[in-house]
This record gives sequence, structure tokens and C-alpha cells, in this order.
Amino acid sequence: MKLYHNPLSPNVRRVRLTAAVLGIELEEKKLDFAKGEHKNPEYLALNPNGAVPTLVDGDYVLTESRAIQQYLASKKPESGLLPRDEAARADVTRWQFWDASHFSPNLAALAFEKLLKGMMGMGDPDARKIEESLGNFRRFGAVLNKRLEGKQYVVGSALTIADLTLASSLMYAKQCEVPLAELPNVSSWFSRISDMDAWKKTAG
Repeated sequence: MKLYHNPLSPNVRRVRLTAAVLGIELEEKKLDFAKGEHKNPEYLALNPNGAVPTLVDGDYVLTESRAIQQYLASKKPESGLLPRDEAARADVTRWQFWDASHFSPNLAALAFEKLLKGMMGMGDPDARKIEESLGNFRRFGAVLNKRLEGKQYVVGSALTIADLTLASSLMYAKQCEVPLAELPNVSSWFSRISDMDAWKKTAG
């Protein structure tokens, strides 16, 4: 399987992290965004959005990081990353959707303002947008903090791709000074995930 990626992307991180936990080796093809490689006609034929990641498995092409996570986890059902129980599997998907709708966008907005704008020469951070994103992070972070009360993992009693999805959204938490200390359950859970060998292996 080939993965088209850029290592700066949290969307890519969650796919690489899932593969690392599963022990699945991916042939990685890095796209240089500065050179516009993600907008080349050849790549757009695979991913019309011009985004990363894109997984190619033989003749099958799959985009959208959370869908790719499910596809990889389904290759090794014994791992438990995608539960076989229908209710638990739906709960994992629910938290992936929740991340895509509520958690990840605000963390991405913070990373853009605090990190990426400067790297891309796009001007100074917008203080108003930072405050708005932080407010939304606190709002939705409280939901996750409540979910993790008395729990080691987001769904059930073992690691699933729900954990890998949400943790990847926090990959720039330290650099962006995200107030994780205000959310003790999220903070301790994220520490456990980031201590995993697979997390360290996919740091770069």
C-alpha cells in the first residue's frame, strides 16, 4: 500500500499512527506543498481535493484520513482498533465524526494562526481568531474531558482508532500552547497516547 502524505498534517499523522500500531508497512510518498505537488494533474486524479492523505492499495484509492483508518484497522480485526461489536464500532465512528466536526477544526485553526502562517509568510497571527478557536477548544474539550472521566480510552477498555483520531488532532498542542492542563482527563489520556512507541515513531 502506498500513502501520499505530508508529515506536517494531523490528517496524515492519524493514518501513519494507525498503521504503526497495526504493524502495517506503508510505502510513503511525500508531497512537497511548496512545489505544488498536491495540485499536479497526476495527484488530482487520485485525490480531486488536492489534499493529503491518499491511500492506494492496488487498484483501490481511498481518501479522507478517518476512512483510511477504518480501512487499515479492518485489515487486522484481531487488533481491536475497530471493534467487531456493532455498538462499539458505531461509537468509534461517532467520535471520529465528532473530531472532524468539533475538535480538529479548532485545533487546526490554532496551528494555522500560531505556526503555519509564519512558516508560509502569510502575515502575523490573528488574535481574534486565536481567541475564538481557544474558546471553542475549551467548549468541546470539556465534552471529551467528561467522556474520559474514570476511563483509560475513549471507547471501551482498550485502544481504538477513536483514540488515535483524537490524539492526532492534538499533535501541535505543545507548540500552540493549548491549555490541556485545564482538562486533566484529556491531559493524562493524551500523555498515555503520546508515550506509545507508535506515536514517537510517527513524530516526523
